Amino acid sequence: MTSAAILDTGALARHLVSRGLATSPLDVEVRELAGGVSNDVVAVRAPGLDAVVKRALGRLRVAEEWLADPGRIDTEGRALRLAGRLVPGAVPAVLDLADGYLVIERAPDPWRTWKQDLLAGTARVAVADRLGRALGRWQSATAREAGVAGEFADVTAFDQLRVDPFHRTVARRHPGLAGPIHETIETMAANRRCLVHGDYTPKNVLVGPAATDLWVIDWEVAHFGDPTFDPAWTVGHLLLKSIHRPASAPAYAAAARAFLAGLAAGWLEAKPLEAKPLSTAPLNGGPFNGGPLDAAQLVRQAGCLLLARVDGKSPAEYLTANGRARTRALGRGLLADPPATLTDAWERLT
Repeated sequence: MTSAAILDTGALARHLVSRGLATSPLDVEVRELAGGVSNDVVAVRAPGLDAVVKRALGRLRVAEEWLADPGRIDTEGRALRLAGRLVPGAVPAVLDLADGYLVIERAPDPWRTWKQDLLAGTARVAVADRLGRALGRWQSATAREAGVAGEFADVTAFDQLRVDPFHRTVARRHPGLAGPIHETIETMAANRRCLVHGDYTPKNVLVGPAATDLWVIDWEVAHFGDPTFDPAWTVGHLLLKSIHRPASAPAYAAAARAFLAGLAAGWLEAKPLEAKPLSTAPLNGGPFNGGPLDAAQLVRQAGCLLLARVDGKSPAEYLTANGRARTRALGRGLLADPPATLTDAWERLT
């Protein structure tokens, strides 16, 4: 058995045997995968098995202390199963979930993260559209469904891994912006309306050669929450890439528009879950009643994200000193002097 230093491979191999996924620990090959900030992530191979195994960390691999409940791995497995049922083919299949290990289907070797493409200056509009449509279908199908609201009511991991490091930490470091940041937090808490991925960003999107080759991964902070969170993070990361590669900014802006158009289209394509709705009362704002998302909240969420990627606990590794300064200025502007729509933010990069 090959080894990966980040977890006890012997224990993992024995677990796979006990779950019927492998016949002998000696047959299990384990290879560490990149990107394990909040989880141990390895590829495993054995006769009849080619998968990825995740185990959540209690302390994240970042410079500052950042603690989180490892029980979030169970949430991720349940969210993947639901997402796969609602939009077949848009997530990897869950092969097993037990004893703190999540075993999922492994992507084909030619696949890569969308982040890799974007950092290289390639922003396929078809990928952005498909990503938006998948999100729209997930949001629409789960909106105000009693079963989903109950199953994903716990926001502990979301608070530990998102609200605290990406909102409260930024508010402490930018006290002059505490007002709009806390308004963002309060609006999130008051508008829990659909399933939220919680990290709907290019690094969590795997793509292949065809535009239809797309998986959304890493659902560890999934919860029933604010529908503006996920699209704000996707568009926010396209803004970050625009700052990093100014020459490609028009392509990233086009991808953002395609993503948001796909999101709206996905709402119309979705099939509701067979569950009793929480309420038959009309919903204000967002695709819930056929209109756009809450534009002001969408802009605020993106502003918080931008500031967090330079002054929070998880800074963007690819930004230069100049890029960080431009990101900080844009993030502050989105909160202190918000544009009418989030895509208008590109006009501030010229």
